[in-house]
Amino acid sequence: MKSSIPTLLKQHAFIVFVALAVLISWFPWYTSGTGFFVFGPSIAGVIIIAMTSGKEGLRDLVQRALRWRVGFLWWIVALFSTGLILLFAIAINIVLKSEFPSFAFFRQEWYLMPVFFLITIIGGPLGEEFGWRGFALPNLQRKWGPTVASIIIGIVWALWHLPLFFQPESLHAQIGLKLLPVYVAGEIVLAIIITWVYNKTGSSLLVGGIILHNADNFWAVTLLTDETMTTAFQGGAQSQVDMPLYILSTIIGLLMVLILAAATKWQLGLTEGIVKETR
Repeated sequence: MKSSIPTLLKQHAFIVFVALAVLISWFPWYTSGTGFFVFGPSIAGVIIIAMTSGKEGLRDLVQRALRWRVGFLWWIVALFSTGLILLFAIAINIVLKSEFPSFAFFRQEWYLMPVFFLITIIGGPLGEEFGWRGFALPNLQRKWGPTVASIIIGIVWALWHLPLFFQPESLHAQIGLKLLPVYVAGEIVLAIIITWVYNKTGSSLLVGGIILHNADNFWAVTLLTDETMTTAFQGGAQSQVDMPLYILSTIIGLLMVLILAAATKWQLGLTEGIVKETR
């Protein structure tokens, strides 16, 4: 009986991981009706890796999290790819409607943007990426391939944010449940881009996970809202999301990742060597 438990856990590791991540992250919500603990996925990922792969798995996780020598080009892709998608959407919006975003952060506190980028890593990617890309991506793309794995992660990732849709002060509440399918599509877009960069950088959890994830959050705030660092950390009036631009950028993102997936023959940079490394 004892020997069958680790085997059973390995067979259903992703399901156990999702359940544990939700249990941890949603705890404030289902116990007090409000709140969200962002570190659930990373905690769950580390626990599952420790239970299924032991010290060797944890050592590999740390090595991937510190893998920064991936080439200058991939750092550029990680930092700016999602921002370019948003800028493309903005350009189309200007042509069609002659409407410009506020660009409040760029106009008012551009000198604080690097600080804002570094601070937001703690409250976002560090709490999630040791789970989504540290554990889930290698586990799923080994079984289902990178494209299907990315879609699965994107859907689960989006639904994991569900409690935030019920918090009036959150940007997710502005999106609302009516646009939940758009939000899910957006997370799938990001998951596919992350998978591609992760695989092309030799499974770099740092560049292809943490940095790219944080860059997406950063560009979404600075380009789609009127947020600044001052308003973000002093509270007060809620920052407003440019919803039409958000929807347009999601549509453009879907088209771009479809082209990317097709161009890579649905492999998104995965090689046989990477498959072996993640076993």
